[in-house]
Parts: sequence; structure tokens; C-alpha cells
Amino acid sequence: MQELDKTINILFAQLDNKLETDGKRDAIDEILLASPRETAVASLANHEAVKQFRQEATDGFVRVDTARRLLTLIQVAVEVAIA
Repeated sequence: MQELDKTINILFAQLDNKLETDGKRDAIDEILLASPRETAVASLANHEAVKQFRQEATDGFVRVDTARRLLTLIQVAVEVAIA
């Protein structure tokens, strides 16, 4: 059993060496070697459309264009979440 382990280790070492010298890698290697992905997530609570809607709702008068901007923002957020 130890000889089998030794043989397998030699084969993997040769394979790794071959990949390093050839420089040929598959798609999985490219993903694993790439820098980590970053995602920018922002709270919609601080978006200008939400702030303006809150202010107008507090004042007791919400303009149509303000409501439209808020609904458009919500629509985009839902579309992104579903996609």
C-alpha cells in the first residue's frame, strides 16, 4: 500500500510539474488562481430616492415623480434579486 501511495504522489508531482512548465491550465485552474471576486453591496435605505420619499411622506405630501423614482428603484432591485 505504501508503494501505491508513493507512486500516486510521484504521478501527481509529475503532473504538477508538467502544468507549471507547459503553462497550460484549464478553466478551473484559471478561476482558482484568479484574485478573489469583490462585490459592492449598498443599502438602499440611504439612496437619494428613498430619502426624498421619506422626507415628503413626513411632510404629508408625496409628489408623483418622487413616488415614481422610488418605485423604479424598487423594480430594479427586485429584477436584480430575481436574476
